[in-house]
Amino acid sequence: MNWGLKRNHLHSRPSPTGGMCTIAEEADIDYAFLRLQKLEETNRTVQKECKNLRDSFSALARSEQKLTAGLSSCNQVYEEETFRALVEEYHSVTKQMSDSSKQFSDIVQITVNDPLKKLATEFGSAQGAIKKRDQMITDLQPVRRQLEKMKDKERTGTNIARTEQLKRSLAVMEGEFKGTNKQLLNDMNTMLELRADYIEPSLLALIRAETNYYGECTKLFNSLVLHSDTSPYRTSPRGTKSEPAASELEARFNQDMQAIRALSIVADK
Repeated sequence: MNWGLKRNHLHSRPSPTGGMCTIAEEADIDYAFLRLQKLEETNRTVQKECKNLRDSFSALARSEQKLTAGLSSCNQVYEEETFRALVEEYHSVTKQMSDSSKQFSDIVQITVNDPLKKLATEFGSAQGAIKKRDQMITDLQPVRRQLEKMKDKERTGTNIARTEQLKRSLAVMEGEFKGTNKQLLNDMNTMLELRADYIEPSLLALIRAETNYYGECTKLFNSLVLHSDTSPYRTSPRGTKSEPAASELEARFNQDMQAIRALSIVADK
């Protein structure tokens, strides 16, 4: 399934420097790259799963609305006043939950998906910087080869001048490369150090959005249970919280199930 997310930006590891950097320096930049690559993959996963979460909440709201809409359209519901009132209240609750689900989806989009999508572009910038660094290594190679060839030539004035020119050019290019390589490593480490500061607000926003959603859900369904006179088993006046014992509920359930199984429309098992 296409989630609207392209493949990872960070797909090419930094090239070996051919001795321009120490083994430790090459290991540091390679390790930073692998950590950034993992961060990008995590970023993609969180975006995808947040979308799945939003879609799941929306699907739940639609299913509940279809369920209560189906009950509401059933003629038998209107034959009993208490049952009709319960179905209407339930349908009202599912409509409100649908609104809460949409609000949750909008909040997550703004506070989680959008910031993480913006962060994803930074990985592309990092890969671009790595590509520029690697191109500098590539550009160095012809100069190095020319310098090596000059060592085998006769030491004439022209050749000596050419050799010195190549050495100066190589020194300048290597200096520029080392500066670029150092800056790249610093930028990659900075990005890794700041990842929590950037992502933490989005995570907190997601938790708050879920808290609000589930809180609203609990409030609505508690209101439906506590303020409805539709239960045929209510033993106390409206507004009280008295409930039948678990054993009594189980006995009533078993009695109802026996009555249902006795109906002609129920196939024998």
